[in-house]
Amino acid sequence: MGQGPSHHRRGSSRRNKKSFPDLVEFPPEVAVKVLSYLNATELCLAGCVNEKWLLLANVETLWKSLCYSRWRWLSLYNHGDDVCFKDLYMTLDNASLTFAFDPEKGIGYLFQQLLLRDSANDIAAFLYHSPTLNRSSVMVYLKNRHDVLTELVKLLEFSGQVLPNAMRYFFSIVPPPHLHDQFLSVLIGQFSNQYYHCNQKLNLQADTIYVICYGLVLLSIDLSSVHVKNKMSKREFIRNIRQATARAPTSELLGHFYDNVYVYGHVAIYRKKVFF
Repeated sequence: MGQGPSHHRRGSSRRNKKSFPDLVEFPPEVAVKVLSYLNATELCLAGCVNEKWLLLANVETLWKSLCYSRWRWLSLYNHGDDVCFKDLYMTLDNASLTFAFDPEKGIGYLFQQLLLRDSANDIAAFLYHSPTLNRSSVMVYLKNRHDVLTELVKLLEFSGQVLPNAMRYFFSIVPPPHLHDQFLSVLIGQFSNQYYHCNQKLNLQADTIYVICYGLVLLSIDLSSVHVKNKMSKREFIRNIRQATARAPTSELLGHFYDNVYVYGHVAIYRKKVFF
């Protein structure tokens, strides 16, 4: 029985199919560039292919890049010499996992490994520059270390930012606790002071900013909750702020704040998760 044309095409396709070139056939800089697109797990798996691939997968620049992409600041970076970045990555990954379950132990582990100095400035810089850390654990840690929180807030730049947008940025760095947790008041107080420091030309005092921030939090809850049928109007929002402080800004500015929340949503949204 003769072979049909489709069988011929499949056979021809198999003959013309080319396998992926071996990385060792590339110039070393090209091979390393290809491997730079892999994450840590994939890079370890690539090193299991053979000894030559292992040499490529262990190139320090690859692991240094992975370290800096997840933990952009460490005391060690400023004071350490002869760092093996693959070992460092594994140590930092272990510390991050520990931090997610027990923030105090996670930071303490970094102290023990001489990767982080036990100072509020260094801890704050580490937390700020480590975006993959468990954010809820960051909040838990900061509740017990207000000195670290103070230094962390000093790293945030709010110049020229509209107040609701600045709050969203702030809460992306420090996820807020429950609405009735007293720590929320501490966070808003710290934020208000820093926002005032960065935007003194607005002629808004820190205590006024504090009142407005609480008003924006309550407005966010009101507008986003499916359980609230009669939503707060712009007029009600402005009236509430004016009743709460004698130094409220103009109705026009408060109206802009209301419109911002109405259009862009909750002031404490982080990666599509709504807090409070």
